Amino acid sequence: MLGRIFVTLYAVWLLPSWVAGADGRNARPTTLCFESGSRKIRADCYSPVGTRSHRAVIVLYGAGGMVFDGPSMKRVARALADAGDTVYLLHYYNRTGSIVALDSTMRAHFEEWLATLRDGIAWVHGREEKRPIGIYGYSLGGLLAIAAASNNPMVGAVTEQAGGIWGSDEKRVGKMPPVLMVHGIEDKRVPFEKFAKPLLHVLRKRGGHVETEFVASEGHVFSEAAMAKVRPKIAKFFRARLR
Repeated sequence: MLGRIFVTLYAVWLLPSWVAGADGRNARPTTLCFESGSRKIRADCYSPVGTRSHRAVIVLYGAGGMVFDGPSMKRVARALADAGDTVYLLHYYNRTGSIVALDSTMRAHFEEWLATLRDGIAWVHGREEKRPIGIYGYSLGGLLAIAAASNNPMVGAVTEQAGGIWGSDEKRVGKMPPVLMVHGIEDKRVPFEKFAKPLLHVLRKRGGHVETEFVASEGHVFSEAAMAKVRPKIAKFFRARLR
């Protein structure tokens, strides 16, 4: 569905993320935990420095987990914290003991990860004075974000990058909060025509607010130059849509 993920290819694709310096002026995140499915789930909490927290956002890695997606997800988290958000980088793989995921792993564990994310949303919602929660999800994380936000009043806005509708099942998309879709037109692993376009059609059919950032020259893994432009747009979207 998302294409077979080869560790060696992922390492090459994400090499710039490993060598690039960390964005943001925030201190190290605080390690927190909550429980889901009788397992402890880690969440790295990035807090704004020198400003009051205005919003709360959950960040979700893709199939590469923290091993390969981690550096990019940390940069997203720091950028959002710099914008005044309290950010929770959710280690949902803790539920299943996974490190990375192939197609077979995703088929086996998607529902467990979805349940973990829903528990995480409720946990963050309780910590954050019952204010609506934002979710940023990349790839597999984007699929989970869309599914978890559907008919969920605790979720106030979603940014999904290189995701879509799990199993192409439209019934997974009910009432949705505002959604920002970020996709590379040249994506060969989660093809634009197969995933982005159907999701956009369903979201518009449901009558919700949708914004798009479709980048012609990018694939599944955005270059750091592209992400440097995308991160402020994500922060701006949450600033406008998370009340």
